[in-house]
Amino acid sequence: MKITLREENGNKLLSFESKSKDEKGIITDLEYVLDKINKERIIDKNQVLFYIDATNGNIFIAGYDKETEEVFDNNGIGVEFSDFWKESDNAYEFDEIVINSIEKALNSDVGKMTKTKYKIFYQTELEDAERIK
Repeated sequence: MKITLREENGNKLLSFESKSKDEKGIITDLEYVLDKINKERIIDKNQVLFYIDATNGNIFIAGYDKETEEVFDNNGIGVEFSDFWKESDNAYEFDEIVINSIEKALNSDVGKMTKTKYKIFYQTELEDAERIK
């Protein structure tokens, strides 16, 4: 997985390019990203949103406020799933597999640590944000 960190005007944007082509690989990559979130403290809010963009085959992770539905994208993490996206049959399948992968990654040891630090939400292009417990 290729990793890039950009810092601009005190903001941190971390991006990952996944080479995974299946759910198992996506889960492994997401566990790695969650570990970075835990260690680097890139997101300084207590709520985190995973925005799933099936049109472009990526997710963006940022601070979030469920009450106001505000996304704090000045510090965030982008994850490109280009290889998996090319193999997906449609956007619905991409969304479904990525959501399942996020949930499974959050049930790993590193994911459980993430859930103690943050309330986690996900949102697709077509649906409102939902909390992952």
